[in-house]
Parts: sequence; C-alpha cells; structure tokens
Amino acid sequence: MRNLKTVLGTVLLTVTVFSCSTVKVSDRWQELDSTDIKSKDILVVSKTENPTVRERFEKDMVTELNGKGFNATESYTKFPDLKPVKKGNTEELKQLGNSLLDQGYEVVVLTVLRDVEEYTKTVTTGNSYTVNTFPVHYHRRGYYRSFYRGFGTIYVDGGPTETVTSENKRYILETLVYDLTKEEDQQLLTIITSEVDNPETLGTTSNDFSKQMVKELSK
Repeated sequence: MRNLKTVLGTVLLTVTVFSCSTVKVSDRWQELDSTDIKSKDILVVSKTENPTVRERFEKDMVTELNGKGFNATESYTKFPDLKPVKKGNTEELKQLGNSLLDQGYEVVVLTVLRDVEEYTKTVTTGNSYTVNTFPVHYHRRGYYRSFYRGFGTIYVDGGPTETVTSENKRYILETLVYDLTKEEDQQLLTIITSEVDNPETLGTTSNDFSKQMVKELSK
C-alpha cells in the first residue's frame, strides 16, 4: 500500500496554460466518508516546481474545503521549502512525516500529476473528425516511473468539407488523501483521478479543479 512518506518524496505536479479548460473525475479508488477527516487538521499539498502554481492550487483548494466545514491549511504557508526527498532516503521521509504530525496535521490532501496526453483533433463542417493520441514520454522520479503511451486514432466520417485542426493536451491528475494518525499501510484513504482537458488559465483551471475535488471529498 502506498503511504504518504513515499509519495511526498517523489512526485511533481505541473500545470501549463492552453485554451478551453474542462475538469472531470474519471476514476476513484475507495469511497471516503467525509466525517472521518472533517474534524481533523488538513494540510493541502500541490507538488510542483512552480511556486505560483503551487500557491494558487493550494489556496483555491483550502478555500473550497473550509467553505464546506473542513479545517485546511496551505502547505506553502507552513512548509514553503518543501522539496521532493531523494528516493530511498527513508530516514528523511520518516522525519518529514513526523514533522507534519508534530505541527498538528493529521490529514494530507495531495495532488500529483499522473499523465500527460497530447492529441490532435480535426473537425469539419460535415461532422467528420479524427482524434490522434501519440507517445508522450514523461519521466517521474521514484513512485512514478518513465513510460510511453501507445498510438491510436479514431475517425468518424460525416462528409468532407472545410477542416479545422487543433493541437490539444490532457492532464491526468491524482488527488490522494492520507490520514497520518493511522498505521502506514492504512494511511491512504482514497484516490480521485481527474482529467483537465486543455487548461485555459491558471486561475480558471485551479478554481474548477478545486470545486470538483471538494465536491468529491464532501460526499
């Protein structure tokens, strides 16, 4: 079972700016009873090398959580220098986990990047279109390994007419919830997988993402 110490030491979240953003939940591992964490102090962590992205995502998530009666805090306000821990450094990972507990944080809501898909979409006025997905190499340290995605094409023929082609990106994110008061093999409470298709702006994407995640966590 994945525990908080392992993931905190290895994952990164990256968000870039494109057009026409949409956020949707695509999968969920294990339902979460919100009453299990609502009375506990929550630390919100968005792992990224970009401090602006980190701050915005954490702020929006905390605003949404606290608006639903949770008690959440942004990690950048308490741990501004939080960095990935070198793989295999179990002692440092243990110290990090203990530090969170020592400062009163019992639950961690962590968002990480799982995958990036690039595809082209060609649309005509006759309703013909193709969607091509092609290999994207994304190197992850430790917990997430390097991988190559396969190539696939979908074509629907509605009659040839004027054609418009667009380049698109889809980001697959995971939001993981941990209870640090439990045994290590029981810390992971739930995993929510979401898709962000063509992020529009940082503000819009972060706000939409936070609303969707808190809706899921409040069930």
